[in-house]
Amino acid sequence: MTAADGRLENTTTCLPIAYGSVAFYLGKKADEYHTHRWTLYVRSPDQNFDLSRAISKVIFQLHPSFPKPTRELTEPPFEVTETGWGEFEASIRIVWSEAADERSTILTHGIRLYPNKAPATSADPSAYMNTTVPVVAEKYDEVVFTNPKAEFHRSLVDGQNKMQPNQISNEQSVLEHFRTYGDEEDAKAMLGAKAFLEGELRNVKDRLLLVDSELDEVKHSLAAAKKMEMAAGVGETAAAIAGGRPTGGSTKGGGSGITGGSGKAGKSKSSKKKASGASESSQPAGKKIKAA
Repeated sequence: MTAADGRLENTTTCLPIAYGSVAFYLGKKADEYHTHRWTLYVRSPDQNFDLSRAISKVIFQLHPSFPKPTRELTEPPFEVTETGWGEFEASIRIVWSEAADERSTILTHGIRLYPNKAPATSADPSAYMNTTVPVVAEKYDEVVFTNPKAEFHRSLVDGQNKMQPNQISNEQSVLEHFRTYGDEEDAKAMLGAKAFLEGELRNVKDRLLLVDSELDEVKHSLAAAKKMEMAAGVGETAAAIAGGRPTGGSTKGGGSGITGGSGKAGKSKSSKKKASGASESSQPAGKKIKAA
């Protein structure tokens, strides 16, 4: 169903993309500041899909040390090729077509020049690298559009059905090292992810059961401690009664109770008299001084 704004309700459209870099060591052609030739790119994993149906332009943000570090491409292949000596993180902004009416997507990619098991960077690269085997760093992702514009949705579907191969790179040496993504690999990845999630779910359930068991033990311990505390209080009361300790009711007939009471009362009465006398002697003096 199409809404008033032209979007398809309860619809999602998925666009697979691949982005990354391919770097070749220059060997004898290398100098201090140009040891590798690399290509940074955004492409479709499906060579038959025309990315220009979905993407208006791609903006690559390189390291500031490069001339014109901001590179903008408005048609495929969306790639930048440069030479350099150091690895850095590049920013990739994908601006979708006007028909999409979607906000741009920003990706980051670390351009790798050296293999994972490379020795210290101070070592001579020619000792462990050659000019024919590149360092490939690529990621696969799927951009999901929720309730897409009807026109944009049709454009993506038509683009996927297109049987004419598209040019996905101007660099033949790079093109040869692009990874392929098939249904079999996707199925294996999904099965692996499913097994991992099931294992994590079992671990969470086991931990919850352990926590419940420990909580029951704590509750039982608290209940037992409370019973012991109550039993101890009853025992003390019984011991006091058995020992004949005086209570508030026994002072009525006991001389000591009456004496104690009269002593306190007499002391309090005397104190009141002293306080009254001091007040009477000092108060008029204060008044006379004030009047003078």
